[in-house]
This record gives sequence, structure tokens and C-alpha cells, in this order.
Amino acid sequence: MARRPQTSDGSVRAGIARAGRADLRFRLLIVFSCVIATLGLLADSTAVVIGAMLVAPLLGPIMALGIALLGGRGQSFVAPAFALIEGAAVAVLLSWMLTEVLSHSTLDVLTATPREVTARTRPNPLDLGIALAGGAIGAYALVRLKDSAALPGVAIATALMPPLCTVGIGLAARDRGIWGGAFLLFATNLLAIMFSCAIVFWSLGLRPRRSSLPALRLALGAVSVGVIGVALFGLSVRAVQESREARELRSTVASALADVIPGSELVDIERSSAPEGGLEVRVTARTPGQSTLVEATAIQALVAQGMQTRISLVLVSVPVIVLDPLNPPRKDATVAVATPARATPVAPTVAPTTRPTVTPSPAPTATLSPTAVAPPVGNSP
Repeated sequence: MARRPQTSDGSVRAGIARAGRADLRFRLLIVFSCVIATLGLLADSTAVVIGAMLVAPLLGPIMALGIALLGGRGQSFVAPAFALIEGAAVAVLLSWMLTEVLSHSTLDVLTATPREVTARTRPNPLDLGIALAGGAIGAYALVRLKDSAALPGVAIATALMPPLCTVGIGLAARDRGIWGGAFLLFATNLLAIMFSCAIVFWSLGLRPRRSSLPALRLALGAVSVGVIGVALFGLSVRAVQESREARELRSTVASALADVIPGSELVDIERSSAPEGGLEVRVTARTPGQSTLVEATAIQALVAQGMQTRISLVLVSVPVIVLDPLNPPRKDATVAVATPARATPVAPTVAPTTRPTVTPSPAPTATLSPTAVAPPVGNSP
């Protein structure tokens, strides 16, 4: 395809540069898109989160960084970089403040982690591929199609604002897993979009006049994307292993409950790594009656045997009474309801407090008995 005139390329570069500046429009869109995304994440509403993606203006600075990656004057890199840093910092701070305020209100938004929040805490190589493809088609549509109709789809596919808001939510929840995973997703999208945009701009001839070593810059970008890809692949393998272990543990616990306590039903399993090694497993189950220590010990032994690891078990037994089906009595029948007899409360009787009467005891009287006088010893006169 023939290259367009230089004036057309210059106007495209000027438009990308304007979209990458932190002006009043950019700041207003950052604030409102952050509020929408944060509330949508906390409300677990996919439609609201998609609306925030359409409003967010972060794609502009990233595309400007993509064209600046090819070289040119230093100002072409500084302005979009500052705009991106300012927008990201405002989004994280504002989402953290909103979550803190709502969590201390009567809404209790953090009693359970919403699915929309959890979905942005575990990036994988698929997210990297989506960001690369989305950035490439967005750059091509901007340069060759002269149509911005594709940019909303790119903004939805390469989510930028929701991960930043998830970082703020994770900081408010004091959960390292939430804010760490969300930040990794944002970094993945940022590097992938910037690199793919640079590749498309370079292949279409949209380069700055003063371009120094664009191939070396693109090679450094490819290395960064490759490092992110390796990290995501490792995290994905670990997540798959944990998911497999969780399914195996649930199956083993359910089988042990069925063998030891027939008629029981597994409700929930919580697991964590024990400090001395092995697993700490907390099992909540509905049982026909109150479980005993012997039954809990048998369940622990079966789970340890099935998982082939050290198991520390906490069994929470919820007794359940299951009744056989009963045909309804006639409407005119009297249903006898047995009520437990209650003891009649007896009002406590408080006896009046009387002071003890102290009777003075008579003084002891000495009793004198006649003393026998011994006769004199010797001759009497």
C-alpha cells in the first residue's frame, strides 16, 4: 500500500500528541471514569465497568508513548509519560478513597470480594495477546482507516481503568493478592499496547523525522513484553495447579464424609498452608447428627491418605434433621403440637436484713471452794 503524503502523517502525529496531554478534558474523564469503574466493580456490574472503559482516556497517552518509542524529540516522550503517571495515580487514589468511605458506611461493600474485582487479579498470557491485538488494530485504524469507530472496541478489549481501580480497592481491603494482581494486569496492558502501537506506526511509516535507533528501541520493547509473558505463563501454570489441587481436595473430602458419616453434605472448604508443612483444611458440612471426635479423626486420616500430605483438619458440623414426607391432615383436624414444659419462674424472696443482736454475756463469777488446811506436821502442843 502506498504511503500517504507527509502532511497527512503530520496531522496524525499531531492528533496523537494532543490525545496524550493531561489537559482539563483528560483530567475530567479520568475522575469520572474512575468513579464509574470503582462503583461498578464494587456493585459487581459488568455493564457499568464497560461504560467506564469507554470513558477512560488512558489509551491516548499510551499511543503517544508508542510513537515516541520510535524516537524524536524528548518532549514527545515526557508529556504523555507525565499524563499517564498522573492519570494512574489519580485513579488509584480516588478508588482507594471511595472504597474506604463505602466500607465504613452501612453498605459494607467489602464483606465479600465481587467477581468483577477477582477477574482482574489473575492475569494470564491470554490478556497479553488481547492487549497486543487490541493495540495493533487501534493504531492501524487511527492511521489508515481515519476512523475512530474502532477505538471504543479497543478500549473495551484492553481494559486500563478497571485494573487501576482494582488496585485502589485492594489497597483499601489490605489484600496484597488483589492490588498486586491488578497492577500486574495494568502493566501487561500498558507494555503490550505501547509495543504493538509502535510496531504498527513503524511499519506504516509514521515515524518522527529525528528518529534514532528505532530498531534498538523496538528490541527493548520486545524484551519487556517477553519478560511479562514469561511471568504470566508461570503464574498461569501455578494457578492451574492450585485449581487442580482444590478440585482434588474437594473430591477427597466429599468422599471421606460419605464414607464416615453417611447422609452428610459438604458445604464449604477453606484451605491454607500450614506453618510446619502440609495443609490446614477447614471443612463445613451438614450432618445427620453431632459429629464425634472419632469420626473427625477418621475423616482426617482419609483426607491425608488421599492427598498424600500432612493434613490439619477443622471440622465444623452442622446437625440437620431430615423428616420423611408427610401427607397433609384434613383442614378440620386438630394438629397437636408438643411444647416443652417450662418451669414457672419463681420470684426471688428477699428477706429483710436485720442487724444481729449482741447480748452482753455476764461477767464470769469466780467460785471459791473451801480449801482444806493440812494438819501441822509434828507434835501438837
